[in-house]
Amino acid sequence: MRTVLENNIWFCENLEKYTQLEGKTILDIGCGNGDLVKHIANKYEPNYIVGIDPALDEWETKASIGNNWEIQFGDAHGLEFPDNYFDVIVSFSTFEHILNIENALNEVRRVLKPYGRFYTEFAPIWTSAAGHHFIHGNDRWWTVKHLLCIPPWAHLYMSEHEMRQLLKNNMRDTELTNEIIFFIYHSNVINRCSYSSLSYSIMNSGMIIRAYEERISFNRLGLISGERDSELSRDIVERINETEYKINDLGVAGLRVCLEKYASI
Repeated sequence: MRTVLENNIWFCENLEKYTQLEGKTILDIGCGNGDLVKHIANKYEPNYIVGIDPALDEWETKASIGNNWEIQFGDAHGLEFPDNYFDVIVSFSTFEHILNIENALNEVRRVLKPYGRFYTEFAPIWTSAAGHHFIHGNDRWWTVKHLLCIPPWAHLYMSEHEMRQLLKNNMRDTELTNEIIFFIYHSNVINRCSYSSLSYSIMNSGMIIRAYEERISFNRLGLISGERDSELSRDIVERINETEYKINDLGVAGLRVCLEKYASI
């Protein structure tokens, strides 16, 4: 897996294909600990970059200000900035967590300047093999061994009771099982949006689509190690067909999107 710095470099190299950063006023939605904000501020010399996150405490981060950057509490559902304020808005590994995507995109469009661009990359989407985010929990969860305890796409077709019994048998750790069950079925950390739902919101955002790339994976380890062997079986397809989810959603693990605000909006 890449380090945090390597992730930031990779993200910015992709971002540079779609927009300039030097001299721009930039917003980072879901800035976490602020590493990406500081990386952009130091390397790309923007006019100013603001990072917002509603859970800075969980990142053990405080609101702070530097020479050309700022980190503050903020929520994508209600951006506390004037209309037509930012040249560029970025968001990395965040839009799979935002509960109301349409509302967030409306706010993005509102605070972008005409011709301003919004760039985001995020994964895993809820309807992907590891969309339950078991790989993105606390430090106790970050192991391939734990990830593989949950069958691919099981969070989509297993009831809470079925999942609990499975984890008890596979992990034999009641405390961890309880944490996982709560996280998957009850927490508000994941938006549980299907790929179709996310795609619809993006396509109807009222902005020009400058880039739209799907990250395809049919394997739980695809986002971690690039594993390409498909884990989709006939049994899984049959179980999914009994749910509200669509088979065509299962292979899209993440998205790379660049949107541009119309000059007249």
